[in-house]
Amino acid sequence: MTAATSPFAPFVPCLNPATVSGLPLPQFLALAAGAGFPTVEISIQQAQTHGTSPLRDLLTELGVSVAAASGILPAGPVLPAPLLADQNTYETCLNGLDDRLKAMAALGCTVATTVLNPRSPLTTVEARAVARQRITHLATAAATYGVRLTVEAVSTRTGLPPDLDGRHPVADTLPQLSELLDEAGADTAGVLVDSFHWAAAGSDPAHLAALGTRITHVQIADVPNRRPARELADRQRLFPGDGTLAWPSFADALVRAGYTGPVSVELFNPDLRALPAGEIARRSHHAATHCFALAEAPR
Repeated sequence: MTAATSPFAPFVPCLNPATVSGLPLPQFLALAAGAGFPTVEISIQQAQTHGTSPLRDLLTELGVSVAAASGILPAGPVLPAPLLADQNTYETCLNGLDDRLKAMAALGCTVATTVLNPRSPLTTVEARAVARQRITHLATAAATYGVRLTVEAVSTRTGLPPDLDGRHPVADTLPQLSELLDEAGADTAGVLVDSFHWAAAGSDPAHLAALGTRITHVQIADVPNRRPARELADRQRLFPGDGTLAWPSFADALVRAGYTGPVSVELFNPDLRALPAGEIARRSHHAATHCFALAEAPR
């Protein structure tokens, strides 16, 4: 069976904590394990607060591993800061960087995620120069601990928080991000592919296949029916399989790129987040293991 026809595809189900927002870390992990997820994403700030050693024991007890951690640049106790935070904020974010990377390594987590601002108050030339410098610095620091910096391009154009937005374009598609990584010469840096942002950028399978081994982590969510790509916003995310995203094409392109790792359900839809946490986890696991076999919906 190919990735497009197998209900499970060659991917590993994963759950992002944003999908069941507000749960303490131990409850989130127990919920994910109970729903059948073998892997999860976590906030490294939360992990450090819980304690690395007891968290490692809990993960072993639950049979769950950490596929990726946000917060290499932290913004408070849970949320991450974007790559192009203002200079003062960025310098503050660097405090404790080694400790966060040590915690990731101790938990067996080899992927540190960060989000690249699609637009910036800086000029395009200035913003891209800053992005290149920061990517190189963070990727080098992460590699020392066996962790790979993984950068996400944001392709949605509406509903972005102010710290991700600005007047001038930086990079908002996978080809533009790949070009930026080439310019940075950051060979150890990888790419986080998000299906929702891929759809917002036009759903081109070639954008995925061209990334090859740069794809280090994947997040998944579906897009609503008959919604133009330029109008997509994160609050509209649906469970994979409940919308019109071309899942067989998405899966086949990932396989052509050589990716067979975690696919993490990430939702920001307030209506779906209002469901009981157990239902969210169960539906997320079913979605992550069955969406790739669906026939492509009419667009």
